[in-house]
Parts: sequence; structure tokens; C-alpha cells
Amino acid sequence: MFALMIIGALPRMGKTFLLRLLALAAALDPSAELHVYDLRGGADLLPLEPVAHRFRTGDDTDDLAYLKADIRALKAEMARRYKTIRSLPRDVCPEGKVTRELADKRSLGLWPIVVVIDEVQVAFDNDPELVEIVTDLGKRGPAAGIMFLLATQRVDAKSLPTGFSSNPVLRFCLKVTGQTENDMVLGTSMYKVGIRATMFARTDRGVGYLAGEGDEPVIVRTAYLDAPAAEAVAARARAARLAAGLLTGHAAGIDPDPDTSSASILDHLAAVWPVGEEKVWWDDLAERLAASYPGLYGAWSGEQVTAAVRPHGLRSIQIKRTVDGRQLNRRGLARTALAAVLDDRTSDGDYAWPTYTPPPAAPPAHDASPSSPATPDPDPGYQ
Repeated sequence: MFALMIIGALPRMGKTFLLRLLALAAALDPSAELHVYDLRGGADLLPLEPVAHRFRTGDDTDDLAYLKADIRALKAEMARRYKTIRSLPRDVCPEGKVTRELADKRSLGLWPIVVVIDEVQVAFDNDPELVEIVTDLGKRGPAAGIMFLLATQRVDAKSLPTGFSSNPVLRFCLKVTGQTENDMVLGTSMYKVGIRATMFARTDRGVGYLAGEGDEPVIVRTAYLDAPAAEAVAARARAARLAAGLLTGHAAGIDPDPDTSSASILDHLAAVWPVGEEKVWWDDLAERLAASYPGLYGAWSGEQVTAAVRPHGLRSIQIKRTVDGRQLNRRGLARTALAAVLDDRTSDGDYAWPTYTPPPAAPPAHDASPSSPATPDPDPGYQ
């Protein structure tokens, strides 16, 4: 609970069966919201469809667009959760993170969200925006009750980018072929100190090193559930959700409209770029993104915008300005650099910059009066 986990292995060593086993465990908690993706397009995760809030099995354009829209929505959901956590009284949430007790208060909307992705390298390939969002969710999501269980059979830097692979608390490595793959899953220098998943034989299916659950990695044999057994567990989980009135999303026959937008953070930066400005500070760009796209960038800082565009080849420059008579020197972005990257994506090399439209002004604050208190009554869900 409240931890990110990665699973790595050679094909046919039990990686997907372990992923399914963990997802079934989560499914037996009726309050847990499951988002399940099998990007290999196989049948091993199909038993989870009757309980999944979001579900896709496949790697075509529609499947990946559905996944990306879901991940973007989860980022907005994480921002909402942190806002909720900040609003709670200190005696209710003293540590500033979701607990089991808070997760059980449905009025707060902090129930567990478990995202299961098999063959995650398919999603990460050539999509730096998705890598950036999942990395951020992996860092900050668990404290807000959002957890990822990710598996891959292609253990390399492209499948598990460094910014992401350094975050998981829980790591499970079945048989791999070399030191690099071993350490990418289990952690740096594990091979050197003798923790070697390379020693397992092809017959050791379902056996691997588990790191993060105790002081030292241990060899674990996972329980084997075949497809009929998995279906029986999922049926019991669905019955529990129906009884509790907690069957939602895809499992309840409700799916979001497909997201056909191909816009990335580059397009959003172009849309909010101030007219006539050749160089803009990152903090100013973050404010403009948050104002125009609050669901995506509502809680972003200038540093997060910098990190998000770095995979696209954009780098910071120093920008000097005079503000209130003071000379300030901060990092920012040049319009020419953004234009060059955007031009490279178009066939004719001439990107059409949108016209920036400022977001509507916020309505005036409501006057405080005895009949209209300035501070709303506390949510009865946490009294």
C-alpha cells in the first residue's frame, strides 16, 4: 500500500502472472480503483476487466491515447488530492499524506488508486511527456493514495528512464540476463553485492528477488493462479463492489470519450507564450500554463516545466530583467528554441503559432456576512 513497484524479467518467467496476482489483491479491496493496461495485447489481464475503472488491452493508437488521457487525468487528480489534504485539520491529517483511515472516508475522495501497466516500455517509447507525468506521479502519487505497478520484459534505460527507475520502493526481479538489467530493476550496485537475478534458471518461473519489503532483498516464490482461479477471485471482488455500491468506470459500462488531442506541452507553451516576448522566465511560463490548463499544470512550478521539456531538447538560458528598479537574473526559455523544436515536428518546417487568449478573470470574492460566512463549514465527512 502507498508504494510504487516495478517488475522486470525475461519473457516467460512469470512477470505478468505476478502483476495479475498483485492487481487481484488490490481488487479485493472494494474501495480501490483499478486502472489496468496490458500493452502487450494478451489475455492474461482480461480477468480484471469486470472490476477495472479503466481498462485497455492492446497497443494501437486508440489504446495509447486512452492511456495517455487517463494518466493526464490522474495528474489533475493528484493535484486535487493534495489540495484536499492541505485543507484538512492538523489533528485529522497530521503528516500531510493519505492514510488508510482517510482513504475510507468516501466524502474526501482519497480512496486508493492502483495503476497496473504491463509492458510499460510500449507507453514510454517516443513519448517524453508521458514519461515525465508518470515519473512525477511515481514521486508524489503514493502519498496521495495513487500507486503504480509497472512491468517490463525489456529492461533498459528507455523502458525504465533514470528519473523514474530511481523512485520505486518495491522492486521484483525475476530472471534477467546481465548486471545492467539486474541493477536497473533492483537498484544500483545490487549485482556487485551479490543480489543477482541472473542466477535463476529458465525453470525458476515465478521466482525472483524482492527488494524494499524488508531490510535486505529476499528470494520469493510467488503464488501461482491460473486464469480460471483469477476469474473466480475477480468475480468475488466484483460482487463485493456491487454490494458496496463501488463499481465504477469501465466495469460499470462507463468510459470517457476518446481523447483525440495530440497536443503536448510544447503546443501548450506556444499557446500561452506572451506576444512580443522573445525570452520568458520559467516561473512565468508555469503561471501561464496553470491559468490556461489548470487540470494539467495547476500545481506546476517553473522547475517542473523545465524538466518536462528537457526530453524534447530544450535547455534553459539566463534572462536578465529589471523589476521595480532591481536587476534580476533567472532561468527561462527562448522563443527561437521552442520554435525550432516545433518546426521540426511539421512537414513544412513552419509551425503556426496560436494566438494567446488569457483565461477569464476570477469572479470577485463573496463578501463575508453572517448569512454568507467567509469560511465554509467543514466537510462532515471528516468530523
